[in-house]
Amino acid sequence: MFSENVITDIIYWIEENLEKDLKLENVSQKSGYSKWHLQRMFKEQTGLTLASYIRARRLSCAAVELRLQRTPLLDIALKYRFDSQQTFSRAFKKLFNITPYNYRRKENWQAHGFTLPLRKFSGFNLDIEIVTIDSLPLIGIEHTYKANMIDWNFSTEKAREDYWKIFFQYALYKHDKVYAVHNILSKKNDELTVKYSTMMGNTPEIYNAQLTHRTQIENTRYLKFSIPEALLKLDYKDIIYNTYGILLRKLNIPRKNGAPDIEEYIFKDDYPISILLNKPASLLKDVNYYIPIEVDERTKVR
Repeated sequence: MFSENVITDIIYWIEENLEKDLKLENVSQKSGYSKWHLQRMFKEQTGLTLASYIRARRLSCAAVELRLQRTPLLDIALKYRFDSQQTFSRAFKKLFNITPYNYRRKENWQAHGFTLPLRKFSGFNLDIEIVTIDSLPLIGIEHTYKANMIDWNFSTEKAREDYWKIFFQYALYKHDKVYAVHNILSKKNDELTVKYSTMMGNTPEIYNAQLTHRTQIENTRYLKFSIPEALLKLDYKDIIYNTYGILLRKLNIPRKNGAPDIEEYIFKDDYPISILLNKPASLLKDVNYYIPIEVDERTKVR
């Protein structure tokens, strides 16, 4: 029998080789199991056939490149192992229900059809609601980093931990909640420049010479995902993968271009302030994640 770790390892290996030849023979050889056994166990554990998963991942990576780059369609098709632009366009339209050309030109980025890499954890329930942020003034420290355009929002845990350490060094207060606000600043080739700001509420009584970055979120509709304490033991990137890759896709709600994602971290009622410097995650009670969306005010989440 396969262990879950074998399937997980295969998924990570596939992710690193999407631009290479991924014939079933190659994948089964990597796994050390027969083609038949590999396909059966992959379907049993993921609900997807191996071939459909690889194709969906390639098309999803192509979708990201269409939105963030100006790479010619033929180059994208060949990069992701399609034998022609026509074959690529047919497969893309079958998955996303829109041609690659129109997908690139579409005003909003629709999540429907998009497949993110499978993660170790799947299938949790979150409280979801559509909210309007009328006014949220924030103050803090702005950070920027470079990232690969495919996984920019999921592969920077260490850097973000360091950003929070810097923030709490200068804002070692008793916080009820803090925020991270992040968005893409620019893109060049396969590299993105991302802004990640560690922030707190900006109130009139606050003055801190080290907190120089100010932002104002106002009159923006968000899809709010409430992540309770019971789920905070999970790897954070697994939660975000599922949020974007499963829940947002199922709801079929387009993300609003230009507006930032917001992470709201709510602390427990009583804690030693000194812990903020080294183990702030241990103090969390709840996390709310906000994705900016383009919806009518009458839209409801079901």
